This record gives sequence, C-alpha cells and structure tokens, in this order.
Amino acid sequence: MSGPGPIRPEPGGPPPPAGPPQEDARDHRGLLTPVAPVRRFGAEPAGPGLTADERGRAAELALADPEVRRTVERGRHRVLGVYTAVAGRHRTHPLVVVYDYADGVAVEVTVDLAAGRVLEVATGRHPPALAEEEQRRARDLVRDSRLLAAAGVDIDSGAGQVLAEVDLHSPRYRHRLVDLRFGPADRRLPSAFAIVDLSDESVLTTGLTSSDGV
Repeated sequence: MSGPGPIRPEPGGPPPPAGPPQEDARDHRGLLTPVAPVRRFGAEPAGPGLTADERGRAAELALADPEVRRTVERGRHRVLGVYTAVAGRHRTHPLVVVYDYADGVAVEVTVDLAAGRVLEVATGRHPPALAEEEQRRARDLVRDSRLLAAAGVDIDSGAGQVLAEVDLHSPRYRHRLVDLRFGPADRRLPSAFAIVDLSDESVLTTGLTSSDGV
C-alpha cells in the first residue's frame, strides 16, 4: 500500500513538529490534525460544589445505566471526567463522560444525584477532552518504549492534545490518538514529540525537535 500524501496541517493549528522522526512518522503525521473537544450540553469542569464522593457516585450511576452498558460493554472503556452541566437558571447536574476505546465512541451521561437516576444519555464521535489519566498513560507508554528516554528527554514533562486520523482507510481511523510534546519549560519550543495510540496502547512515532527554539 502506498503512503499518504503531503502534510496537511489544520488551519490555525500548530505546525507539524520538525526534527528526525522515527521510521513510520511520514505515514502518520501527514494525516493527523488536532481536534477541539466538543460536549453537547455546554458542560464546564466540575467546581468546588461537586465533591470527590459526588463525582464517584455520578460515575457509578452512569456506568450502571442499561443504555450506557449496552454502548460500552463490547470494548475497553474509561470514565474520562465528571463535569457540570447546566440544567436551568439555577440548577446544574453532573455530566459523566465515558469513552469506548474499541469503537471510538464518547458517551455523555447527565445524572440527577438527588434522585439517583440518569436523566439523559447522548453518544457521538466528537473527541472528549484529553483526561489527565490518559495523558499519564500516554507518557508511560513513551517511557516504556525507551526511545526518547535514551536521548535524555524528560518524559514527565510531556503534555498532549487529541489528534484525528483523517484517512478513512487508515487502520488508525477513529482511534484515540495523542500528540505529546516534551519540555523543558524554559524553552519556547518543545524539545521532543511522540504520537501515541491509546486505543491499542502503542507508540506510533517519536522524534527530537530542533535545538534552535529557546
């Protein structure tokens, strides 16, 4: 199978990282574009009014819902976060975001904690925001690969964003892809990059960027 065409960066997005990528970088980086997370209900991050116990209870109610279970039971899934959804002028409800890595489906579950029930379930393929736990997992996969660590890169400095594979024929289409950039913090540009596939937990490509960006 022939490789994909030239790099097509997202308009207004960051340029593709420079530097010597690993073996299959051209096959992946040329078709990946950054994507903005979307939530149907205009949710905001959970604030001080939602305790850790309440977030845990909201997640339990969401995962116990029959419709949610039917959606995610076939593959590996994770609760990516519990947010606050506006339900009226003076009311909010927890919004639980569950992601199914097998099908690339996001499930948004609005929960009424007082009534102990699920109010609404919405599914879609809009990419949820990258969860901190996912970011840690992506860093661990890069660390285990030893590719950047051997070059002295501080793996713990990695920060990421979600990418989309736009090639419909790619085996990575609809996979949960993360673009990690690595510090140090006193540099204007990152010193290294890695693209990680969280759907099959693999490192697709890594590389060092130019040392000129300070």
